[in-house]
Amino acid sequence: METFTTHITFTSGDTHKEDPITADKLGSTITRLVRGPAAMMGMIKEVKIVDGWDCIVFLARDNKVVFPPNPAEKTEK
Repeated sequence: METFTTHITFTSGDTHKEDPITADKLGSTITRLVRGPAAMMGMIKEVKIVDGWDCIVFLARDNKVVFPPNPAEKTEK
């Protein structure tokens, strides 16, 4: 079963790496870190979730999702 590791950077500059989680916990982890109390108080600077190959599967900075990109925000060229 594939696991994912969450890396958190706080506005203070401190970092924290959470224990690996499985795919079924991704949604609740993202919600907690982007919309939860610490995020609403402005304590979290960056949330990065990587897979077993260290590829980024989710990235948010200042409570804004950077990756994966939101297709609705793309503009036609």
